[in-house]
Amino acid sequence: MAGSDVIIVCEAGKGQTESANARLIIVGLELAERWGGRLLCLLAGDEMAAKAADIAPFAAEVWVAELGAQPYNSYAHLAAVRLMADEIRPGAILFGHTFMGMDLAPRLGAALGVVTVANCLSIAVADDAVHVVRPMYRGRILAKLALTARPIVATLQPGGVEPAAAGRQGIVKTVTVPANANPKVRPRRTIEPERTGIDIGKAGIVVAGGRGIGERENFTLVDKLAEALGGVPACSRPLVDMGWFGTNYQVGLSGNTVKPKLYVACGISGAVEHLHGMKESETIVVINKDPDAPIFKVAHYGLVGDLNEIMPALIKEAKTAKSAKSCSA
Repeated sequence: MAGSDVIIVCEAGKGQTESANARLIIVGLELAERWGGRLLCLLAGDEMAAKAADIAPFAAEVWVAELGAQPYNSYAHLAAVRLMADEIRPGAILFGHTFMGMDLAPRLGAALGVVTVANCLSIAVADDAVHVVRPMYRGRILAKLALTARPIVATLQPGGVEPAAAGRQGIVKTVTVPANANPKVRPRRTIEPERTGIDIGKAGIVVAGGRGIGERENFTLVDKLAEALGGVPACSRPLVDMGWFGTNYQVGLSGNTVKPKLYVACGISGAVEHLHGMKESETIVVINKDPDAPIFKVAHYGLVGDLNEIMPALIKEAKTAKSAKSCSA
């Protein structure tokens, strides 16, 4: 039925990011099931066959548009999405809130003459409307919007979730982008992000420091505790804004969403922007001198006091426990 199918635009390969794919699949399946439609996926870029095979178990169809070695070009990618949207007439077209999604979604919305909703934290059907929640004013408040017109074009925040195993196998089909979609603008080069060897989004243990750390050199406590626990260091947005770290270290709406088994927050007050990036962690431990800090509301365990006194003691205990475990093994 027209208006009941859902298209998700996934990413893979050089110049694209796969961080939002899992969440797109989960939310897309939920919408399609609620509307009684199908989930369809578009992959556009270079050598997408392998990724198409990974997504096929979750989608009724995976459309593959081979666009050559160029990592991303808005003209060619828009043509691929338009081709699919014009044929399927979906109820929703969802993108990840990535650099590509943020560029492509509003272009598609303008082309289709519909409103584009960016940076959605959640998308769900209620009554006759689609309700989305998105941050405003740099994450200080959350707005809930009810959308009644279709199709819906939206970008969705990546999340630390994986879709459940599916027992089906969708159809993979190759599509050709019209020749008149030949781009007028071409990227001259791709600036690769700094490779640190740390992916906080996949880590099982994350130790994050915030403004309460104080001086830059105090962050060594975060590094040492992360090492002692067998985890990775991370930070909140203020430390990125001060130039201490890049966004690859940042937990929060404008950084990375994490869902580790253990999350240790050191000197982090708990702004909405940060909480939405870590609140789904299995166990949350908070160290903060302010007992009224908002982050204590999501904590499983809390330590109130000077982190410069508490953290050295925790590091020592963690090292002792690690040593004892190694000896017993």
